[in-house]
Amino acid sequence: MTTSNTNARDFLKHCAWFVFFFLFTIIAFLVVANSGVTATKNELTESPNVQQPPAQEIKSADQVYKNIQVFKGIPASELEPTMAFISGSLGVKCNYCHVNPFAKDDKPTKQTARQMIRMVFDLNKGNFNGAKAVSCYTCHRGKPQPVSVPAVGQNLWQPITSPAKESPLPTVDEILDRYVQALGGAQAFQKVTSRIAKGSRIGADGVLVPEDVYQKAPNKILTVTTYPDVAFSTGFNGIAGWGSSSKEGQRDLPAPVLAQLKSDSDFYKEIRTKDLYRKPVLASKSMIGDAEVYVIDATPRTGSSEKLFFDARTGLLLRRYMESETVLGMFPLQTDYEDYREVDGIKQPFLIRWSMPGRSWGRKIVEMKQNVDIDDARFNPPSSKG
Repeated sequence: MTTSNTNARDFLKHCAWFVFFFLFTIIAFLVVANSGVTATKNELTESPNVQQPPAQEIKSADQVYKNIQVFKGIPASELEPTMAFISGSLGVKCNYCHVNPFAKDDKPTKQTARQMIRMVFDLNKGNFNGAKAVSCYTCHRGKPQPVSVPAVGQNLWQPITSPAKESPLPTVDEILDRYVQALGGAQAFQKVTSRIAKGSRIGADGVLVPEDVYQKAPNKILTVTTYPDVAFSTGFNGIAGWGSSSKEGQRDLPAPVLAQLKSDSDFYKEIRTKDLYRKPVLASKSMIGDAEVYVIDATPRTGSSEKLFFDARTGLLLRRYMESETVLGMFPLQTDYEDYREVDGIKQPFLIRWSMPGRSWGRKIVEMKQNVDIDDARFNPPSSKG
């Protein structure tokens, strides 16, 4: 094996943990930022069911990473979502601007990016009182080079035909009640107390790796993702969340990731939509592919509005959409639920896809067993398992 191949392999192994938790951290950042910093802090500090890590200083990006110039002072945890925002806005991968190691300034595109970021900051500060009215996406629209010429072929003078009058829409309560019934009903759900889902993680590169998810009521979860050379585990045992690598052992997780683990651990969250959101409003009807959907603006009890898309025909939840604020603008995350199958009288999605600017990944389940005996110790971090 050549030295270059060996170095490449070692680099990939070294980055494995980072790659695994990058997407997890992005989801957690979006969920927690969308819920509001104050509410998340209160939930983490006041709940008797969450073990608190020692208070830690919030480090800035320039304290954690090397050669930070235009993002000095922002929390280090916001740098990765901000980079993803830029990547998605331009429709490029990280290597469009970066080389290894990322701190180097070898590519002219990196210097140009810094100039453009400063321009965006100056525009918003000087013309919009600091509001994020202009972002990278304002001009780039998913392309490295902005489009500066208007499109042709549109006849703006063509008369618009008035749409036919539609039948009255159902109420929000009717949509949410139908969702619970479409899943199998609350009573059927409550008869299930544990679940093991075996399948694969669909990487952003399309590569499948084994992934198993263990759940137990009321609030325990464990996800194990097994790559060829290393396995990653994240869990919440009803009290504390944790992360572990088969090579590096247990590692502390950021507060946003812990909060997301706690949210995911809610075994009956599908039938508690009314409890989890306040003031849901039916916003519109729309389409996802060939499916007509009802779009509900649903505000979590701790934060900002999300959009929930329910299939008008089946009643099932097809999509969840949310946005959260980065230093450059609003960053979207879309979760799609597909391939619902009935297991023990209730329906669960066997395919889940997560999408954000420039990147999509997912989980494909091939086998699901419920009401199986799962030892509580399985949900504890490896160091505390007997």
